[in-house]
This record gives sequence, C-alpha cells and structure tokens, in this order.
Amino acid sequence: MVLTEISRRQAFLTHFGVSSIVFIVLSYLIVIHWYPDFYFVLDGGQRAIATIFFVDVVLGPGLTLLVFKPGKKGLKFDMSAILLVQLSALIWGVNNVYTERSATTVFYQGKFTCISRPDADEVNLAAIAAGPSGKQNLSFLQRPDTVDGLLEFTKEAFKHKSSAVYYYSDRYVPLNQHVLSRLDKYRLDLAALREENEQFADSVNSNTKIHNDNERYQLIPLSCRYARVIAVYDRGQLKIASTLDVPTLLSAEANDEPLPLKMESQRNAVQRVQDDMMRTFLGE
Repeated sequence: MVLTEISRRQAFLTHFGVSSIVFIVLSYLIVIHWYPDFYFVLDGGQRAIATIFFVDVVLGPGLTLLVFKPGKKGLKFDMSAILLVQLSALIWGVNNVYTERSATTVFYQGKFTCISRPDADEVNLAAIAAGPSGKQNLSFLQRPDTVDGLLEFTKEAFKHKSSAVYYYSDRYVPLNQHVLSRLDKYRLDLAALREENEQFADSVNSNTKIHNDNERYQLIPLSCRYARVIAVYDRGQLKIASTLDVPTLLSAEANDEPLPLKMESQRNAVQRVQDDMMRTFLGE
C-alpha cells in the first residue's frame, strides 16, 4: 500500500499504534527497572513517563495528523522528516531518562538520600543490588564516631565543593543486618516535627502501621530529587515499607553510645567547617 492510498485517519492511527507499543515497552522499563518502587514518584519516574509520552505518543502522531494529506506533493519527504524528528526526540528522551535513573538510596546522619546514576560512579552498585532491600537498593554510609572526626570528614568533602553523602560514595555498603545496629538507634523527634508543622505531626501520629508495631517500623526522613517525605523503614524486612507525605527538613537523631553526636553537635561541627572555609577564602 502506497501513501496515496492511505487516508489521514489511517496514517494517524497506524503511527499512533506503533508509537503506543513503543511507549508501553519503555514504560515497563521505567516503572519496573529504572525507577522502581518509591523512586517512580519521588525521584523522577513520573517525569520520565511524561517525557517519553510527549516525544513518542504526542509529537510523532500529532505531526502526522497535522501534515498528512493523501496525494500531497512531497508527502514522502514530509513523513520522512516527521519520523526523523520523532526518532531523534525519542533517542534524546530515552537517553536522558536512562542516564539519570535512580541508583541507590543511602542512609547518612539521620536521613535517606536518593542518589542518581551520574552521582554513583564510585558506588559498588552490584554489592548493593545483592543486598536485602531488593530494587530499593538501600545503602549505608558510616559517619565518624567523634565530633572531631565528623568535622574532618565534612571539611574534606567541602574542600572538593561537595557534601559528605556524595563525596564518600565509594564507602557505601549495603544496608543489611551488619550495619542495622547503627541505623536502628536513630529516632525522629516528633516534638520538633510538631514545631515545624503541626499538621505533619498529626499525619505521622495517625499512621496505624507505626502505632501497631513501633518496634519494627522506624521513621526516617527521605530526600529525593522531586520530593521530601518521611520513610517508614521496616527493620524486619530491611526495606522501606511505605512513605508519608510529610516534607520535613528534619533529620532523625541518634541516641546511641558511644556515638553521642546529637543534632546540636552536628550543627556546631558543620558551622565550624563553614567558618574554617570562610577564613581560608578571606586569607586569614
């Protein structure tokens, strides 16, 4: 069948059908492999779906519907140009979605932080993927045991214009039973959360899963590219069981010994680093 024998409607439906099949395949990869679990909502999966939908399902078929006219002079050239534009846009979109996909979520100093692939070049992702958290790929970065150690740890990262959670990515280890004892002694200060926003605190307090088994479930702030929430961490399953839509800026506080690094000490350490960096910048 040649182009002159195809109606505009047939051309559009054919183009739309093929594009939809491609979109379904890519959506499967995004939801199941590239941005699984909480990453889909919090770390860019929804935006990835929107990007692919536009460049694949909207752009190509839309241009076909606009341009296609049976018997039109130069129709083959127009359709070739449309396919080239769509293919180029699709390659660009898929490349961006794939290269920016989620890599791991690391626990450090009282909160989880989502790490994307470009920031995970030195992370042993194979070891983390083999951990107990499945596709969540949860990892752990050990903090220094003293305030002075934390100071030097943070200062070294600042020297390289980075934060510790990114600079020391080569030190990530799987979040498993071997490091759980360090993590499970952190507690989110609900009084501080109430001071930050009373509605947020009420939302946390009304969560039945936490109240029914507060020894198993732990509240830990989670920061990803497009949202801040509170993760409900399951210490039994060693994974994040759910998230609460509470965009807090707080971190969980450690009450363990011999790691007496309370939040005030941490803030003081960071302030000392900043003062040091400022004096260096001013040449003092």
